[in-house]
Amino acid sequence: MKKQLIALLACGAISAGATLGLTGCGGGDNTLTVWAPQTQQTLVQKLVNDFLAENPDFGLEVKVGICGEDNAYANVSVDPQASADVYGFANDQLMNLKGCGGLSMIPDGMVEKIKATDDPLAVEAGKIGDNYYGYPYAADNGYFMYYDSSVVTAEQAKNIKDVIDACKRSHKYFIMQLQTDGAWYFGSFFYGAGGKYETEWDDAELVSAKCNFNEMAVDINGVASDTYTIGQVGATAGIDVTQNKSAAGGFLHGNDTVIDQRLKAGDLGAVITGTWNAAIIEEALGENYAAAPCPNYTSRLDGRTYRMAPFIGYKMYAVNSYTKHNKEAHLLAQYLASETAQDQRFDALKIGPSNLKVQNSEKVKANVALQALFAQKDYAVVQGPLPDNYWSELKTFAGDICNGTINDGNLNDKLSQLIAGLEA
Repeated sequence: MKKQLIALLACGAISAGATLGLTGCGGGDNTLTVWAPQTQQTLVQKLVNDFLAENPDFGLEVKVGICGEDNAYANVSVDPQASADVYGFANDQLMNLKGCGGLSMIPDGMVEKIKATDDPLAVEAGKIGDNYYGYPYAADNGYFMYYDSSVVTAEQAKNIKDVIDACKRSHKYFIMQLQTDGAWYFGSFFYGAGGKYETEWDDAELVSAKCNFNEMAVDINGVASDTYTIGQVGATAGIDVTQNKSAAGGFLHGNDTVIDQRLKAGDLGAVITGTWNAAIIEEALGENYAAAPCPNYTSRLDGRTYRMAPFIGYKMYAVNSYTKHNKEAHLLAQYLASETAQDQRFDALKIGPSNLKVQNSEKVKANVALQALFAQKDYAVVQGPLPDNYWSELKTFAGDICNGTINDGNLNDKLSQLIAGLEA
């Protein structure tokens, strides 16, 4: 019932006066509905108006309602037939949205257009099998490192121990969210040592999951270890990071609230987070505002250097397979993800574009945060659909690393339990 209520409220924003549950969000025969996040309502309405002005023979009314990309599946899955004709979603929901019937395949001609204009990783993030289901429009769903350049030098920013040691010397904090909900971040230690977590799906049903954390670690130069596994190298790096702290400085677990608190206190030296915090960090650090890719780490096990390989995700527009106006819906979705739309989206909201021409514009190149994020994309891990046990197992493991429950003495046993849980 709670999900049903959420979905109907979202529909109510675009179907005022309709009898909820009967007419739903699909509107009448001459209406297309679009869902977009609260923060993009003004922009999307403008883009819709521009699209209609450029296409006077479109013949349909377009109504815009509220639904965040992160909530797309939660809303669409309740009743795909009553959901929006066009809606935004995060690419890790792709398989679930396909499974519930909420995705219309992109026509071949339009696929060729987005392949010619957008980041290949973003385009492929909307693919299932041989078919494409998402028009990419944002390539900034990931994390990297911001730092105070008066505390951490550009050279120190390349290695995580150097970053934390520099922060400690200045009685500043290095913040990374690992204690709670740390699964999204902690995996970067494993993936940077050659880790892979591969899943096979049948629509929304998980067929298999395979983790290679018990294979030999591979360093930044592509050389495999003779002695230590991916799990050992990655987990030990996590132990060393979380234990590198003092009474006033060094590592500090923290979410967005803690980041804001430390910025206000003036003792944040560096932080691994995403573009959503760019504005407050830039304002607080002023002329010392800087950003870089997630740093490398040197393993105390073998003295070799490994990189942190963070998740990266994309946002895109989908067309509902139940739309009554498939051709028109695809035309509108394509426009909402077009170069023009992405250019305006960056100007209005600083959302990182997937369109290559906009990515290479001078204004985007001047954006410190986005350049740090984009610098990682050749080795970042595209975040696809992941089963619930991935998040729960890695969250528990990361939390136990932080609180000291996992240590050198029991690490191998704990890694075996983690791998078994990830593959369950």
